[in-house]
Amino acid sequence: MSNVKIIRLVTGEDVISKQEPDNGDGIVLTKPFVIIPTQAAPGKPVQLMMTPYSPYSKEPTITIKKDKVVSIVEPKDDILKSYQANTSSIIQADKSLITENKLPKL
Repeated sequence: MSNVKIIRLVTGEDVISKQEPDNGDGIVLTKPFVIIPTQAAPGKPVQLMMTPYSPYSKEPTITIKKDKVVSIVEPKDDILKSYQANTSSIIQADKSLITENKLPKL
């Protein structure tokens, strides 16, 4: 089991991050990224983008108060691999987007 989790916040954001042990102030996240679903057009596959959660901070960690968290879940394997590729210090040649093809049409 990985310590990388997807945290749903009360704001509706889904944050993927390495979760560190609780420090008493809240949930400590290392290298947090917001998962943003995008769709080019109706009927097209949904693609997931990841962008840094707090891009203007010098800190590699951020603490989220527990009352701001709705849920914490394990990420799907393909999302975990994409997160690991984006946060690895090793340069990866393939950083393709993740798509979900079985989503209902709106």
